[in-house]
Amino acid sequence: MSRMEEVLSRIKNGTTIDTIVKELAMNRSTLLAMIEFMVDEQYLEQVDMHCSCSTSNLCEQCQCSGADTDHGMAMYTLTPKGLRFIL
Repeated sequence: MSRMEEVLSRIKNGTTIDTIVKELAMNRSTLLAMIEFMVDEQYLEQVDMHCSCSTSNLCEQCQCSGADTDHGMAMYTLTPKGLRFIL
């Protein structure tokens, strides 16, 4: 199995970036570069993260405001192309 297949399989199973880094003994920056490549090549897509606050006017003040950019949090899902690649 190629490194890319290993990463895609783990993302498909919901494994976190930190866990993938540990399991595959990778440098975090290398993994993030791979993920960026796989997004660019349409094997992965970034999932929009939405705030779970129930009141929109409070949302600007809550901890999840801008979570996907300010705190480096991101979620990814495999595209049909990515699924075909690992099957």
